[in-house]
Amino acid sequence: MPPRVSVHTRIDLATLPPQLRDLVEALVEGAEVTVDRAGETVGTLSFRPAVLTGTVHTPHGEQGPRDTRLGRPLPEGVKVVVTAMRLSREARRRLGDAMGPGFLVVDFADAPDSADIVLSHPVSPQLLGRFHLLFPEAHVIVTEIHDPELGIDVTGPVGRILDAGVQAYLPARPVEKVAENVQAYLAAHEQRRLARDSGAAAAAFLMPPPDDR
Repeated sequence: MPPRVSVHTRIDLATLPPQLRDLVEALVEGAEVTVDRAGETVGTLSFRPAVLTGTVHTPHGEQGPRDTRLGRPLPEGVKVVVTAMRLSREARRRLGDAMGPGFLVVDFADAPDSADIVLSHPVSPQLLGRFHLLFPEAHVIVTEIHDPELGIDVTGPVGRILDAGVQAYLPARPVEKVAENVQAYLAAHEQRRLARDSGAAAAAFLMPPPDDR
């Protein structure tokens, strides 16, 4: 008989078989996983994100709303970027250097509730809603990061779709908007073809959400 699994068992996604890892990642991203036994449904699995556990926010008090728990006030005009995915200190430093002196990149645990931007990997809509509550003034931006040099592989469904050979990802919109997005993709594709013919570098196409939601 296999050993009984403790309620506090810890698993590492990197050590799981691919099929099981995909199932757990889908659960993390908000999918509903139904558990059957001998053809009968016995329940559903749910995911509780650890990123929210024990979160403490800087009060609008002695230090002021634009201070962080880094122990220093923010210079005037600097935008606070919160990383809600697990990144090393070096990765956050590199991200901050790339964004420039007008931005301060901080870990989720060090972020004031007046942060300007929240960078998150693909997570459940419920967790994204929590980010809006915790950081009411912030732009919540979902991104995937794959940086072998820094040992970061925070990918999600869009990255896997594009890796499978799909040429573009268009977000869900009414049919008229879908038509506009397809036409925009075709126009961008033609521009890339002309750029390749002229020897210029071409970037992958990923349709951003429109401003007029």
